[in-house]
Amino acid sequence: MDSKEKNEQKQKGGNRLAHLREIEKACQEEWEKNKIFEAKAEENWKEKEDFETKNSKKFFCTFPYPYMNGKLHLGHAFSLSKCEFQTRYQRLIGKNVLFPFGFHCTGMPIAAAAKRVKKELEQKESEKKEPEKKESEDKKETEKK
Repeated sequence: MDSKEKNEQKQKGGNRLAHLREIEKACQEEWEKNKIFEAKAEENWKEKEDFETKNSKKFFCTFPYPYMNGKLHLGHAFSLSKCEFQTRYQRLIGKNVLFPFGFHCTGMPIAAAAKRVKKELEQKESEKKEPEKKESEDKKETEKK
């Protein structure tokens, strides 16, 4: 495959990515506008209904935080998908759903993860500089000839 064909493929891939980003942005705007993923707390809820009725209209789901000292793996995705499916289903049937999610980042694991990220960034920076050095060396050699 020559460089022209590679550039065409990159361009096509870029167009697809741009199209997907447009769809993503439109969906997120719709969710934000309609507050689709926000739980709605009723005012004076204590006085309106008895305990059982109130709880039949709510759904709360939690997921054990993935600890940042290791990589995410298929087990995380499997467990998370069960929570995700259940919360979406409960929302569809009209319940007030709360599904908080995040990562637990404290202590040594986060320090180790930060060091790992720093090392990866330094490696990428050195890889970027290598081609620049090689190009300048090649230029000097062609000038000598």
